[in-house]
Amino acid sequence: MSKLIVEHMVLGRLENNCYYLHKEGETEAIMVDPSTKANVIYDTLKEKGLTLKAILITHGHFDHFMAVNELKEMFEGVTVYAGAKESVLLEDPSMNHSILIGKPYVVKTDVPVKDGDEITVGSMKCKVIETPGHSVGGVCYYFEEDDVLISGDTLFFESVGRTDFPTGNAGELRMSITEKLYKLPDNTSVYPGHGDATSIGHEKVYNPFCCIV
Repeated sequence: MSKLIVEHMVLGRLENNCYYLHKEGETEAIMVDPSTKANVIYDTLKEKGLTLKAILITHGHFDHFMAVNELKEMFEGVTVYAGAKESVLLEDPSMNHSILIGKPYVVKTDVPVKDGDEITVGSMKCKVIETPGHSVGGVCYYFEEDDVLISGDTLFFESVGRTDFPTGNAGELRMSITEKLYKLPDNTSVYPGHGDATSIGHEKVYNPFCCIV
């Protein structure tokens, strides 16, 4: 089994982690939460000999998807995945806050996903975990074979996502983390939407918002 390689670039005014994943020795790539600067993403992938096949959106706030439509034009046959319940944000500039920065932006999902769905791109496989709280339809993507979780703005290094935006709910966020994410193995690497990477085991002990150990 070839190794999953997780790389990222920090883009946009909110310093988003935009992840691209591929298997060692393979050319198919997955992009998670392409925030902005589609040309930079395109050039980076091309320089590495990668072809974008899928875009995974963790949730519908503007800083996580404003390069999606351009990337779909740049790469042929790209499929966009997002939580089925998140269309209310993705398709409404006032809800996803893009209107607040003067750039109203809408994304249509090709494949709406729900809890437990599996996504396969090349030899990469991930499971969808619905994690409402930061937003109603937020999801995380769990690459079980490789002990990798892309957590979006649900779980950060020793912190959690804010819940004061439209459809946010603090109680649901805590439940998503403690009842779903903390059930994953402690050695699972967690790659959040902002800031440093962490692990499930670390957050169980040191996260002041959701410490259970």
